[in-house]
Amino acid sequence: MSKKKFLDFTKDFSYSFTSNILSLLIAVIAALVIPKLVSVEQYGYYQLYIFYTSYVGVSYLGLCDGFYLRIGGKYYDELDKPLYSTQFRLLGLFEIIVYAGVFCGSLIYATNTNRHYVIACVCVAAVGMCLRWFITFILQATARIKEYAVVTITERILFVIVAVPLVLGGHRGFEPLVIVDVAAKYISLFIGVWYCRDMIIAKTLPVKSVLPEIKENISVGIKLMFSSLCSMLLIGVIRFSVENHWDITMFGKVSLTLTVSNLVLSAISAIAVVMYPTLRRTSEERLPSLYRIMRVVLVGFTFGALILYYPVQRILTAWLPQYAESLRYAAILFPVCMYQSKMSLLVNTYYKTLRLENLLMKCNMAALALSVVCTVVSTLVLDSVTAAIMSILIVLIFRCILSEVLLSKHIAIDVKGDIMIELAMTVAFVVCNWFFGFAGMLEYAVCYAVYLFVKRSDLKESVTFVKSMK
Repeated sequence: MSKKKFLDFTKDFSYSFTSNILSLLIAVIAALVIPKLVSVEQYGYYQLYIFYTSYVGVSYLGLCDGFYLRIGGKYYDELDKPLYSTQFRLLGLFEIIVYAGVFCGSLIYATNTNRHYVIACVCVAAVGMCLRWFITFILQATARIKEYAVVTITERILFVIVAVPLVLGGHRGFEPLVIVDVAAKYISLFIGVWYCRDMIIAKTLPVKSVLPEIKENISVGIKLMFSSLCSMLLIGVIRFSVENHWDITMFGKVSLTLTVSNLVLSAISAIAVVMYPTLRRTSEERLPSLYRIMRVVLVGFTFGALILYYPVQRILTAWLPQYAESLRYAAILFPVCMYQSKMSLLVNTYYKTLRLENLLMKCNMAALALSVVCTVVSTLVLDSVTAAIMSILIVLIFRCILSEVLLSKHIAIDVKGDIMIELAMTVAFVVCNWFFGFAGMLEYAVCYAVYLFVKRSDLKESVTFVKSMK
C-alpha cells in the first residue's frame, strides 16, 4: 500500500470511525433511556418495528448490491449520472407500489391494532430506506466516506434529540418513537439526495434503454442480497420464534440483550465501510498479507473488549432491573461481537472484493438451515429461552468458520489453528461469565493474557506492518 493510499484510507477511516463512534454513543443513550422509561410491552413493539425494518432491503431485489459490486473502486465523477438518475426514480416508483400492497395486506392479516400500526409505519419507512440505500451504496462504492458518514449519523442524532425528550416528557408509548424514527430516516434521505443532486436531477433516459443495466445489476446483486437476507435470518428466525412461541414482552427483553451485544459491532463496522473500495484498488497479491494482519488486530481487540462484560452487565442490571433476567444472556451473546465483526470487516469484504458472492450465499444458506434446526429444537422441543439464545451463538460461529475456511482456500492462508484458539477463548468466556460472576471476569482476563502471549509474534508483526505503511 503506497503512502498516498494509506493516507487516503486513514482519512476515510477517520470519517467513518467518528460517525460510528457517535452512532455508538447515541445508541447507548437510546438503549439506556428508552427501555428505562417505557414499559417492557411497549418497548417490545418498538423493537418489533426495528426488527421488521431490517428486512425491507429485500424489496430492491439486489439492485443496489449489484451496482455496488460493479462500480466499487470507481470515482464518483466517472459515473453515468443519467443512467443512475433513471434507476433511482424507477426504484422509488417500484417501492411505493410494493409497500402499498404490503400495507393493504396488513389490513387483513395484522392480528391487533398495535401490530397493524407497526406494519403501516414499516411500509412508510421502507420506501425512504430503499432510496437512501441507493444513495449510500453510491457513496460507499465511490469512497465518498465523509458524505456517507453524515447521511448515516444524521438519522441517529435526530432520533435521539427528539425521541429522548419525548419519553422524558411522558410520552411512554411506542408510537411516538416509531414516528420520530420514520421522520429521521426521510430527513437523512434528503441530505443524501443533496449530496448526489447532480446525479438525482440529471436528465432521465428512456426506460427501455435502462432496463438492460437494471437487469445486469439485479443479476449480479441478487446473490449478495439473498446472502444478506440469509445472514439476517440466522438470528431473525430465532427472534421470530421467540416472539411467536412466548410473547412480545420476552421478544423485547431478548431484543435489548441483542442491542447491547451489537453496540461494539457498530463501532468496529466503521472499518468495513472504507475497506471495500480500498481493497478493490489493491493488487490481488497483497490481499492475503492484509487479511492476516487485519485478522490478528481485530480478533485481539474484540477478545480484549470482552473483559468489560461483567461491569457492563452489572451496571445495566442496576439501571434496568426489569431486564435483569434477559441481560444475563449477554454472557452468551457477547462473543457474537467477535464473530460478527470478523464477518463484517474481513470475510464479507473479501468475498465481495474477490467477487465470490455466490459462495458467500451458499455459506449463509447452510448456516440458515442450521438456524432453523436449532430454532425447532430450542423452542418446540426444549421450550427454553436459554437454548434459543445459545442457538444464536452456535449458528454465528458455524457461519463464520465455514465462510473463513472456504475463503482461506482462495487467498492461500491457513486459519485452522487460529480458529481453534478462538473457539477455546469463546468457550472460556461463556463458562467464566455464566457460572462465576466477578471471579469469572478475572479468570477470563487470565485466559486473555495467555492468548496475547501465544499470539505475541503475530501481534508484533501486525504492528510492524502498520508502521511500515506510514
